[in-house]
Amino acid sequence: MVPGSLFEFTSRYVPDTRQQQLVALYALTQSLGAIPITPGDESIKWAKLKWWSEELLAEPSSPSRHPVLRMMWQSGARQNLDNGLLLRLVSDAISQIDIVPDAHENAMFERLAAKGETEILLELALDRTEIGTGELNNLAAASGVFALISGASVGCTPGKLHLPLDLLAKYQLTTTLLEQDPPGPEMLTAMSQLAESGQQWFTKGLSGISVSNSMHLRLRWVMEARLLARFSKNAGKRIRSGNLIGPTDAWFAWRYCRKPATANKESRVNANVSG
Repeated sequence: MVPGSLFEFTSRYVPDTRQQQLVALYALTQSLGAIPITPGDESIKWAKLKWWSEELLAEPSSPSRHPVLRMMWQSGARQNLDNGLLLRLVSDAISQIDIVPDAHENAMFERLAAKGETEILLELALDRTEIGTGELNNLAAASGVFALISGASVGCTPGKLHLPLDLLAKYQLTTTLLEQDPPGPEMLTAMSQLAESGQQWFTKGLSGISVSNSMHLRLRWVMEARLLARFSKNAGKRIRSGNLIGPTDAWFAWRYCRKPATANKESRVNANVSG
């Protein structure tokens, strides 16, 4: 785990046995997710994904050639995940190769939601729990936006974020402005708008999540929503600081997730998550 990362902080609040499974799953999603964005020949990327698809379906007794998959079995995580769900990681990676900008914002949000949904479903399967379809769609889209925004906070140039064409036209973002580093005011305004949209989806999704659902997932969502709220208020500052996460963010999320449900839950999410 990267020290100071969102995952490192949220995983502190789960039991040791569950933490081992989460780390193994996190390592797996990171291993496959890195393939499409790694510079290199496309034929090599396809070969890697083909290898992974075969390894994911290997029998438990087969000597795995990758330590992440060995840890998946040893931690007990693999036993809770069916083949179809795991292969979605490969499909998601394939869809990221040679991606072209979407025509409209809604199309981009749908693409981000489809990718974010896989990781959520995998972790829900570990906890043997479920959430409603509406909440899943909102939270998956919101997490997808968070991943996109986070890319801009760790040195990814705006031109590589694959923003939708209608958003580019709305803020008159030319190729020169997209490649500007640090981003100019037009780019910061566009990214602030995206962050605000993600925060709104988090509000809708979190309002339907009960305390019986996965604690780690809820911690992650509250922290992501909190960081998006900061980004929407001052995108320039967040990019310059690298969108740093601290122990107080994790403590806030843990306290928030332990609060009992109330009849006015959605308004509480609005007030507290952006605090």
